[in-house]
Amino acid sequence: MHFDPKDAIYIILGGMTGAGVASLFILIIYFFSHFRKQKTYRNKILKRLDTADMMLRENMTMDALSIYNELLLNLPKQDEPELYAHIKTSEGNCYYAISLARSKPENLIKAINAYEEALRYDDYQKKPDVYISIQVQLGETYLKMSEFNKKEEFLAKAINSFNEVLRLFTPDTDPVNYASVQYKLGSAYKALAESQKNEAILRSAITAFNEALRMYNIETYPVNYAETQNNLGILFIMSSEVLDQEDNLVMALDAFSNALKIYTVGKYNAEFAAAQKNMGKVYALLALIRREEEVYTNATKAFYQALKVYSIESHPEEYCEIQNSIGSVYQELSRLPDKGDNLQKAIAAFEEALKTCTFEKDPAGYAAVQQNMGDACFKLSESDGSEDITEKCISAYQETLKVKTIADDPYNVAAIQYRLGNAYRNISKYKEKELNIDKAAEAYKESMKVFTPESYSTEHREVYLALEKIRRVVS
Repeated sequence: MHFDPKDAIYIILGGMTGAGVASLFILIIYFFSHFRKQKTYRNKILKRLDTADMMLRENMTMDALSIYNELLLNLPKQDEPELYAHIKTSEGNCYYAISLARSKPENLIKAINAYEEALRYDDYQKKPDVYISIQVQLGETYLKMSEFNKKEEFLAKAINSFNEVLRLFTPDTDPVNYASVQYKLGSAYKALAESQKNEAILRSAITAFNEALRMYNIETYPVNYAETQNNLGILFIMSSEVLDQEDNLVMALDAFSNALKIYTVGKYNAEFAAAQKNMGKVYALLALIRREEEVYTNATKAFYQALKVYSIESHPEEYCEIQNSIGSVYQELSRLPDKGDNLQKAIAAFEEALKTCTFEKDPAGYAAVQQNMGDACFKLSESDGSEDITEKCISAYQETLKVKTIADDPYNVAAIQYRLGNAYRNISKYKEKELNIDKAAEAYKESMKVFTPESYSTEHREVYLALEKIRRVVS
């Protein structure tokens, strides 16, 4: 039989075609098989992810975190960037929740790392709502972290995150979230202002809180309204130290008054007491400018309102602080004409403060109250030179000097020693004349260690003349 070479070619081509078709068929089968495996694997991941998300919503934080960590070990972030970003965000939420329960900064750092990693893989232009959510949570975590470490650095990052969110929010498109972020921004600026009393920072904080008040009105959001007003009051107090003092103090009073429309006794005891205490502080500061009896009276009224909550039994530290403040207000009020009984009221308040403020628990606070007591008794002794009040003055100054030293507070200690010398001179009229005159001379000499002719010429001359009077009496 004749064999045509063309037939051979056809046979070869047919074989090659068959092989190619077979190979293609095998490839198609492999592709679909691999696709099915990938789909099955992805569905498994999604199912596990749904379980973890459910656990996180149900506050099963540790269980959810365990699943997220397991998924992150097996998920290629380049192939599934959206899923990866979702898991990292959820991981950050877990660590943030854990940090609130355990107050450990290392969990906050883990949360920050997770959020920052999520932002690298999430395309916010396609999903701005996801981007905003991460930035808000990241800002809150920075803000919380600033309480533990690198305060100013983390606050700057928090401010940056909140400002980033506000590029995409407006009061018209999303008023509730806009107000919420403005409040958080104000809180970050306020915390930064506590370490940097900078005019620009204070103004930024005030602006942010005022923006929040565009939504947080007293009718619809009473608690948010009160919180924002209270923060504004604190900021106006801080602003009074670097800006127009009287104007800012008046605005502080207005803000605290607004907060107290919501903060009432029985409903918001802690907030009521704190706001009333701040009101008292503001009136006391304003009294130093206006010197009006009504302002002093308003200060003591606010402090006594705070004492409705801050009792000696339940809040001994606050009780001491407020009683000391009340005493200081009465002491200042005594400077006005015909206000003689206010020194006795001041002394009574200082005695109340000393019922809970002790040398052992709080030496610095104890010394401050004792010095105020000594000053009030000393001033009262100028008009009422009785033995009892003079002895009380000496005792208070002696207690003060157990804490205060020339090394750490030279001018103040020198002034106390001078007044102590005068008190010893006065008590010498009643008893142990020679001994008390010697003590007066010793106190004056201690005072002159600081009040030198070169450093404090006026004070030096006063002490020198007092010492000379003693020398003339003795000689």
